[in-house]
Parts: sequence; structure tokens; C-alpha cells
Amino acid sequence: MKLDKKKMLLIVGFMVSIICSWLFVRKIEWSSLGVAFSEAKYIYILPTVVIIFVAHCIRAIRWEVLISPIKKVSILNLFSACMIGFMANNVLPARLGEIIRPVMIARKEKIGMSTSFATITIERVFDILGIIVIASLLFCFLPSDNQANSQAVMLQLKKWSAIMAFFGICAIVILFLLSLYPKKTNAVFERLLFIFPHHLRDKLINLLNSFISGLQVLDHKAKLIWVGVLSIVIWLLNAASIYVLCYSFDIGLSFAGSCFVIVCIALAVALPQAPGFIGVFHIATQKSLDVFGVDLSSAQSFAILMWAVNFVPITVAGLLFLWREGISFVEISHYDEEKISE
Repeated sequence: MKLDKKKMLLIVGFMVSIICSWLFVRKIEWSSLGVAFSEAKYIYILPTVVIIFVAHCIRAIRWEVLISPIKKVSILNLFSACMIGFMANNVLPARLGEIIRPVMIARKEKIGMSTSFATITIERVFDILGIIVIASLLFCFLPSDNQANSQAVMLQLKKWSAIMAFFGICAIVILFLLSLYPKKTNAVFERLLFIFPHHLRDKLINLLNSFISGLQVLDHKAKLIWVGVLSIVIWLLNAASIYVLCYSFDIGLSFAGSCFVIVCIALAVALPQAPGFIGVFHIATQKSLDVFGVDLSSAQSFAILMWAVNFVPITVAGLLFLWREGISFVEISHYDEEKISE
């Protein structure tokens, strides 16, 4: 049986999660883990969940800024799509939530699919740029020491931050060129498609035009600055959720340390993996806390609780918003088959 690209990515993703889960579980001392959970201060879960939802609200506000030059869309509708999308990432393979969000808004607001996907593309680029900014600041604020483990991790962080910076800058340059020179882009694209039949070539050109129309925010400097600020705030709130939850296990982690942990998690979950980032999230959290001398049982307990605090409320909220929208779970699970056309 021939495997297509999608199936190959699914297999690789599940293998990555299985390996990471094994690396995480094999060192668990169950008695110590039980003690850590029995002594945990669960009162800090509530403020952590509040911070997580505030971060998602700001994601919806940022999306509203990105889509505003195209059409005025209510923040509630965008927040609903965000919650459903992140819920889908938790329970469906291949990060289907990244497709569900723009498809939902395109359908509901009568916006072209490619146009809607263009706003998500810009959003992801700014997410990368936000991580790059925070990672760069970490090199200034995190205390340096001579521990071999810490030095090795910081070197890896610098390397992957540089890689992300390269791709992030390339992406933003390409998007700006598409926005600034739509006619030249059309001409070049049309020449590249000369071997295709006329009807298919026209359809692909229409898709490109629709995508370019979703880049209108790039013409508004004030909106771009605001999107950049919101992107930094989102990642700082994500770090704040880690900082607050650390008190559950009396982990004395600084806010800069929490930023380091969230950067490591963000880099790790960029890999192909099973739904819900299971295994990868846990091992990335454990290893990043190890840099600060957090004992193994506390780091593992924190990783498990942090994953649950992110997984359960978001999944429940996404299902509630799915019910509000009157859409079945089966229907959204087939959104990857949606044709991206006008």
C-alpha cells in the first residue's frame, strides 16, 4: 500500500510522541510522583486557567486586527473559532485545528478560503517573531553559569532560535513582496503555470489573488505594530501561566525562567506529533526545568499538571463553542477535505 504525505506525517508524528512519552515515563519514580501530587497546592490552577484563556482572548483580538482590512468580524466569532481550532488540535491528528479555524471564519463570514488562510499565515509568522524576540531577551536576562548541561541547552536554544529567525524573516519578506507587487507576482505565477490547462491555471491564479487580498493588513503600519505588540503579550501570558503554576509544587522559577520554558515548549511542539502534543510537551517541560536544577519528580509532576491544565479546559471550551455554532464534531473532522476556493 502506497503511503501519501499526509499518512507519512501522521506516522512520524505518532512515533515522535511515543518516543518522547517513553523517555518521559521511563524515569518516573511513581512513589515520589504520588507524594508530589498529594502535597501540591491546587489553588494555583484557577489563576493559571484564567491566564491561559486571557491569552486566547488576545489571540482573537489579534486575529480581528489582521482580518479587519478585509471585513469587520466580531471578536466573539473569532474567539469561538480559536477555541474550536485548539480543541481540534488536542483531539484530532495532523493539527487539523489550524485548518478548521480559517475554514470556519471563511464560511461564517463569507470570506474567500485563501483570504482567510492568509490571515492565519501572517498570525503564525508573528508567533515565530514573538518567540524570537523573547528568546533573544533571554540571553540577556538569564544568569549564565558553567554547568555543562545549562550551556548545552542554551547553545541549542540559540541554534533553533536562529533557524526560526531565518525562516520567519524569509516568510515576512515573501508576504510583503506579495502585498507590494501583486501584479508582478501574478505575471510570474502565470508564467510558471504555463504547462497547466487554462481552467486549472485560472483557478490557481484566483486562489493566489484571494490569498494576496488577505494580506491587506501589511499596508497598515499601525496595525502591524499592534499585531506585533499583541504577539509578544500572548507569549508573555503563556510564560506567566507557567510562572503561576510553579507555585503548586513550590518550584522557585523566575519569570525569565518561565519564558525559557515556554520557548523550549514552543520549539518542541513545532515537530510532527500525536494530537494534544502528548509526550513532546512533557519531555520539553521536564528538560527545560532541569536546566534550573528542579528535581526530577517536581519537574515531571509539573509537566503532567501543566499539560492537563492546558488540555482539559481548552478541549471543554472548544466543545461548548462547537455546540454553540451548531456544528457536529464529525463535520469539522473533514474540514481538511474542504476545497480552498472562492
